[in-house]
Amino acid sequence: MQKKTGFLLIADISGYTPFIKNHSMRNKPLIGNKIADFWDSHADKLINTLLEEVIQNFEPVMEFNKLEGDAALFFLEEINDENQIQNIYDRILITREKFNTKVNSLQFVQSCPCDPCQQSKNLKLKMFLHKGFFNQTEIRNNQELSGEALIFIHRMLKNKIKSSEYFLFSETVLGKLEKYVEFSLITQKVDDFGKQKFGFIDFEDKSKFVAENTFAQKFLDTYKMLSFFTNKKKLTF
Repeated sequence: MQKKTGFLLIADISGYTPFIKNHSMRNKPLIGNKIADFWDSHADKLINTLLEEVIQNFEPVMEFNKLEGDAALFFLEEINDENQIQNIYDRILITREKFNTKVNSLQFVQSCPCDPCQQSKNLKLKMFLHKGFFNQTEIRNNQELSGEALIFIHRMLKNKIKSSEYFLFSETVLGKLEKYVEFSLITQKVDDFGKQKFGFIDFEDKSKFVAENTFAQKFLDTYKMLSFFTNKKKLTF
């Protein structure tokens, strides 16, 4: 086990819970389970595609650790480099842009009437950054992380913020981060850690996209949708 000081980042897809919440459909007689399975398959395909986009954009700067449902965890050991925090923040901005571009590029799935496809346009990205001590242990070729910093960043996700798209930075990174970016200071109560100060950047309602509704576009979207969901490629790491 190695104890390290470094950065932990979680990229969390908001809107995921209602996106896959189809348990009531399974209670419907005769066809409920078939419909729910169909919805699940579309939800999994869409989420895997978006998570893959997130991972590919962060990996040049931070090390991908694992998927946690609708979120991806990354880490980076701190080194004596003044540009390190700026590189992380630049990657956060790029990943948000690429994520939203990918969601917009998948607008054709809305030609499918299932609930996940109809709700896919509401998926957004929240990102959380913290610096602290964590333990790194290799178990069966996997890097397992533990320690107080890991607990803290997961607690950051359980906040009272109503926005569906934002960045949240712990106080431990604000000193260096304020050189590169403007943010609001907010206070949130963190379970087991008490009141904490955070840097906050909100993007709620700042990403708009209007799709064309012509007959030709609808026809093309239907074709793209069918091709997308018949591709069996899965996200594996």
